[in-house]
Parts: sequence; C-alpha cells; structure tokens
Amino acid sequence: MQGPVDFGRRTFFCVSECKFARLCLDCVAVRLYMVGIDTDPSVNISPTLPPARTRRPDERGAELVRAALDLFVSRGFAATKLEDVARAAGTSKGLPYVYFRSKEELFKAVITEAVGGPLQEADRRLDGHAGSSADMLRTLVRAFREFEESPSGGVIKLILAEAGNFPDAARFFIESFDRRGHALFERVIRRGVESGEFRAIDDPETTAIMMAQPLAMFSVWRRSLGPYEPRTPTADRYYAAYLDFVLKGLAP
Repeated sequence: MQGPVDFGRRTFFCVSECKFARLCLDCVAVRLYMVGIDTDPSVNISPTLPPARTRRPDERGAELVRAALDLFVSRGFAATKLEDVARAAGTSKGLPYVYFRSKEELFKAVITEAVGGPLQEADRRLDGHAGSSADMLRTLVRAFREFEESPSGGVIKLILAEAGNFPDAARFFIESFDRRGHALFERVIRRGVESGEFRAIDDPETTAIMMAQPLAMFSVWRRSLGPYEPRTPTADRYYAAYLDFVLKGLAP
C-alpha cells in the first residue's frame, strides 16, 4: 500500500510496501536523499526511531553492490532484478534507484567492486618486487589466481557474456580495468628485456595482451565448459604449464 507519510514540514510518499504502522526508515531515507534536504536539521530523522535499521548512506550503497555481485555471478545479470538486489541487501526495493540510475550503472559498480581492489593489490606487489623478472611474472600470475578463485572471479565470465548487450559497461571495463591489467604484464616484459633476462620483444603491448588473455579464458572455461570436460586440468597444472610456456618463450 502506497501513501503519504507526514514527516515534519514535508510530506513523503512510501516507495516500499510498509503499512504505515510505523515510519518506514527506508522510505524516508529515499525521499530525503532525493530532495537533498538531509542537511536541514529541522527535518532530520528523529533519534527516537529504531537505531538497528539505521545505516550510513555509503554503507547502504556498498551493501547493494556486494549483493548485486553475488547475484549477478550466481544467477546471471539478466535473471537478476533490482528488487532482488534490494532484498538480498536487506533494504527497501526502492533504494537501489537512489544510488544507481539504472541496472547498467549498478553493473559498472559491481565491476569496480570486483576488479578494482585486486588490480591495486597486484600493482602493489609489483611495486615491492625486488627479485628476478621471471619471479615478478610468477607474482603477477599468483595475484590473478587469487582473484580468479575468489567469489569475485566469476565477474570475468559475466562481463564477457553481457558485453554485447551493454556496450557502455564493456567499454567502461576496458578503459578502467582491462588496460590496467595488460599494463601490468607489459611492465614485467619491459623490465625483463631491459635487464637482459628476456629476449628482445618487438611489440611489448601486444605481447602483454597475449599473456593476459589465456588467464582470463581459463577463468571462463572453469565456469562454463570445464565442469563437463573430464580432461580439464587442475588449477595447479594449468598455471604451471602457462608459466613454463611463457617463460620459455621469453627466454633469450
């Protein structure tokens, strides 16, 4: 049942399904956010309202993104509705529209949540690496494996599956994250060439892409055809074979 809620000097309309036995915090929070009056102390939510349901706006947004990541990976993007995300996050079904203008915008936030942190961690590890370039590559591959085997790893398959339906999200991933990942491999290549550990590489940029893509494809394969292929190698075997193949190809 939707209807007006008299709140201080203004009237708000419920965007949830509460019966108005009490003031709905989610409904009030949505309207306060939308009209931009949360800085007015005369209309702030009363401190006597139940504190257990009160969460900071940034916390609510993060909870929505984490819930969306889990649902998009497990159910698929098309099969997940924004109200499913709200339910999983424990918020009113109207709240996702406060933080995200569309499902595609939420998709971009999910990509950032899943990929941004692991990329920063990989970059940090390379910054602190003082060993050989071969070991530097092993460090980078190990960082990718940790991401791929985490709950966030399924986002790679999700992005590839939805790229044709959501080209803006695909371009966002490429420009914000995919190129950064390739740059990490290119960094290893150039370091090895300069130190004499690797042979001269005519096109480090393209070589970096060729080194990164088999790792991404293994992630997709493990979540698609791999379970039905008895010969699918274990992760240990795959990464060992990958490093053996690549390092021998880079050797002087």
